[in-house]
Amino acid sequence: IWLNMYRVGVIGMVMFGSVGELVLVWNMADLFMGLMSVLNLIAIFLLGNVAFDALKDYARQKSEGLDPTFNKRDIDLPYQERVECWNS
Repeated sequence: IWLNMYRVGVIGMVMFGSVGELVLVWNMADLFMGLMSVLNLIAIFLLGNVAFDALKDYARQKSEGLDPTFNKRDIDLPYQERVECWNS
């Protein structure tokens, strides 16, 4: 359902962009770019610890002379049971 809502929103914005005033269209584009930037910064902040844990695990494996392999059990994840990648 979310994907269909997104598609309808995109079509609506394309239609609005084709008939709206140029200044308003650019201002709306700037607004939504800013919102995307804020959301990305929040995601980076929330996932930063996971990235640093993965980097520490990588550096540890490299210092041991191993070819780094990532497994979710090697990284302390608060939601480890929901991670679908890095399977053993």
